[in-house]
Amino acid sequence: MRFKNLLFLLVLVAFGCKETKEEPKEKKELIMAKTSEMAQLMNEMYAYNESIKQQIIDGGFDNSFPEKFKNIHSAVLTDPNDRDESFESFSKLFLEAQQAVFESQSEDLTANYNKAINACISCHEVKCVGPIPRIKKLLIK
Repeated sequence: MRFKNLLFLLVLVAFGCKETKEEPKEKKELIMAKTSEMAQLMNEMYAYNESIKQQIIDGGFDNSFPEKFKNIHSAVLTDPNDRDESFESFSKLFLEAQQAVFESQSEDLTANYNKAINACISCHEVKCVGPIPRIKKLLIK
């Protein structure tokens, strides 16, 4: 009985360890989707607000409102059908909240900054939920 088990094991190892040559698969060229103007603008807004957050945390803030943010009303969206009344009202709310950050007294700065970030989140809850976890990282706790 042991001999049969040993023989079976040897046969299993001999055939199980046999190298198989796979044909090389054809590599497909990856095509990156072109970033829309709006996506690019929102990435810039994110980076800018990330720097503002750090400045507020560090206790120094002397920036001015970036006029480029006003392009939110004209930048080409990934899906042009998303530009509707809802989008326009949220973008207006965001700009007002963002401008309030730059007009804030130091004691209101964190609250106003968080209001601007929450304006982003509110819009994304309706329009495009994907970036919400990333945007929430901008909040000052």
